[in-house]
Amino acid sequence: MPRIPLLYFSFLAILKIGAVAGTLFAAFGPQALYDRLEQSGAKVLITNSEMAKRIAPVRKKLPDLKRIVLIDKGFTHEVSLQSTKLHVVETHEDTDAFMLYTSGTTGKPKGVVHRHGAIMHEYLTAKWILDLKESDVYWCTADPGWVTGIAYEILGSWACGASTVVHAGRFEPAKWYQILSEYKVNVWYTAPTAVRMLAAAGSELAKKYDLSSLRHILSVGEPLNPEPVLWSKKTYGLPFHDTYWQTETGGIMIANYPVLDIKPGSMGKPFPNRIPTAGFSTSSLCKSS
Repeated sequence: MPRIPLLYFSFLAILKIGAVAGTLFAAFGPQALYDRLEQSGAKVLITNSEMAKRIAPVRKKLPDLKRIVLIDKGFTHEVSLQSTKLHVVETHEDTDAFMLYTSGTTGKPKGVVHRHGAIMHEYLTAKWILDLKESDVYWCTADPGWVTGIAYEILGSWACGASTVVHAGRFEPAKWYQILSEYKVNVWYTAPTAVRMLAAAGSELAKKYDLSSLRHILSVGEPLNPEPVLWSKKTYGLPFHDTYWQTETGGIMIANYPVLDIKPGSMGKPFPNRIPTAGFSTSSLCKSS
């Protein structure tokens, strides 16, 4: 689906009923969609009429795909007719929760299944590395089709109680600054390429907007070279804190913590790898979402 609220709601709903959720990058073409839908054995696809056209060329080769739900074809009305009560499935920390595919940088994308217990790592890293608090307005610019969008736009960030900004539009420096200013974003998580493009747009553009609400900014997804860090410190008064992890890890593994003095070009320090999850059930967090 496009980057719209219904995508986030659907993801949580799937976890609540005990099924396995999987997000797909909105820019995928027929072959990329086929590879993931066929290998995962997906039974239901939620999308819209425009994006469903990409499935048409490969639909007959997906025998496991039993139903395509179109959100712009009576979906909202159908949902309104349902009961407002739902029995949330009690899950164990090792119960399968969501499935994602690697980016395929060094080979064919591989499916990775994450358990419900992964939310503990995502919650703790969002708390200690992203520094998220219940009172925060938070913007992660990643697409939910990738792991960052799940771990730090839905599960980890909402477990911390932060409010999330969702923007479906393309990258545009002025628009991004407008969003940061208008919604008084406190914590901003984006990609090094975006930071470099903002730097290319110039510091004078940034000065036209009130960015005083920002207190912590971070990057993810690719190496962050020293120049953008030095530029952001000069332009925003804040350095970008780099973070490192992968689709396979499900959450941040190495990071520049908020309390660390930033060494431009460094990924920072490891996050403790022993997360206590014994006796933990995600149902309590799902019920409060």
